[in-house]
Amino acid sequence: MGLWGNAKNVAKKTKLKADIALLQRKIAGRKKKFGEEFYNVLTIDKQNLLGISANTLSVFKKGTQNDELRAAFERALDDIRGKRAGKEELQNRLDVMEVKGIHTMPDVTVGQKLSKTGKGISNAATGTKIRAQMALIDREIKIRKEEFGMEVYNLAETSEQKKGLKGAISKVKSGFSDQEKEIQKIIDTAKLDVEAIEGQVTSLERQITLIDAEMEPSDVPSSSAEF
Repeated sequence: MGLWGNAKNVAKKTKLKADIALLQRKIAGRKKKFGEEFYNVLTIDKQNLLGISANTLSVFKKGTQNDELRAAFERALDDIRGKRAGKEELQNRLDVMEVKGIHTMPDVTVGQKLSKTGKGISNAATGTKIRAQMALIDREIKIRKEEFGMEVYNLAETSEQKKGLKGAISKVKSGFSDQEKEIQKIIDTAKLDVEAIEGQVTSLERQITLIDAEMEPSDVPSSSAEF
């Protein structure tokens, strides 16, 4: 293969590698989204927030893999509970500031008006700061759920894995509660989405392998055979 052909193949490989990197980011993004969906459905019942009824779900049945999943869930639950407690404390501070603002006495003197104006500006700044802190906590909660998804994605079993037979998803779900059906749907959908993207990655990797084979120098001598 000539220099021009090699240059074209190098360009193709570079493009394919960039496409693979993009797909791998999509895979990570889908697993993070799964973490949010999975955590939210596990805690859809207030009892689950206490870590009580969540452990009775089929996804947490006894077994090495399920034990790991339950432990990861409980860690995420504790972390997010702590973050939410911090947010509630900030919300209480905002509520107190608003109540005090409503129940202030009417102004009588110019000094009182100036004092109230200054205090109002200060409170507004404090309120803005508190709301920013609350928004940051919301972001931290979202990230923690995403981390949970990355941690437990490989531990969560599809309907087919649980049954051990392909095409038996409906039979597996027939014994589930409504919440468990929703949990299984979230797992199955995420797995299918990720597998589809991984299939694209595999296809691109094969193309790179073919290009590499094409670029390998030939073992056949180019000169005429010696007599």
